[in-house]
Amino acid sequence: MWRLDDVQGNVSPEVKQKLVQVMTHFTKGHEFGYPVFKRTKVKEMSLFEREEDSKLQARMVFEITEQPTDMVNGGNTLHGGCSAYLIDVCTSALFTLLGIAQNNVAYHVSQSLNTVFHAGASPGSKLEIVNTTTSMGGRVMTARSEIWDVTNHRLVASGTHIKMYPTTMPKL
Repeated sequence: MWRLDDVQGNVSPEVKQKLVQVMTHFTKGHEFGYPVFKRTKVKEMSLFEREEDSKLQARMVFEITEQPTDMVNGGNTLHGGCSAYLIDVCTSALFTLLGIAQNNVAYHVSQSLNTVFHAGASPGSKLEIVNTTTSMGGRVMTARSEIWDVTNHRLVASGTHIKMYPTTMPKL
């Protein structure tokens, strides 16, 4: 899945490896968007104590180069659905990272995914998806995400993802 040798940040190798194990379990290769997801590269995994309330938070940065085969719309720019997918899967990995760090790995489902589109990104552009937790409580969790076109130095999309613990577990 991800090569972890050159991932920046302060997360221990054991936590990084556990995250890969959990994400591999949920991404077996036949899910929607998997060809896009498998091309992502993790650049950073960090845990930090938020100054305002001293709560543990997480930050993950992913990177992917936009491909014309499965990431663009009819205008040949990053498809809005692909942007929403990247925000969904990258923040889900982020929540899993924080859960592992808190010894609370749990299944969660999306409750709300709000996305704002700021600018287009063309095939060949290197995209960086920057994700930061906002809160992770007993029932819901929230994260912010920004997709940056680092090739052209512009914000492509931003989003807020709210997830919850399901009341019943799916049959896997």
